[in-house]
Amino acid sequence: MISPETRLCRNPQVVARELGESEGGVLLHLASGRYHGINTVGLTIWGLIEEGCTVADLIDRLRDLVEDPPPSLETDVLEFLMIVHERDLVIVEQ
Repeated sequence: MISPETRLCRNPQVVARELGESEGGVLLHLASGRYHGINTVGLTIWGLIEEGCTVADLIDRLRDLVEDPPPSLETDVLEFLMIVHERDLVIVEQ
């Protein structure tokens, strides 16, 4: 389970590429060969977890970066992180 206190880091077996301005990007899991499309906010989240951080820190930093963040930001981020964790794109550091 991912909570605000959970520490995350990128899986070193995953590389990211930006597709273009406002087009999001793709994550490639090198071990599985699978591509995963992400939107611009997902790409921003990917950048924020580069050095490892807690989910709460990530959400706070994202709130500062997103213009007019929605009230559901925390829930949306937690859902995104659960998906990328299930796909082995990020690692949970307990």
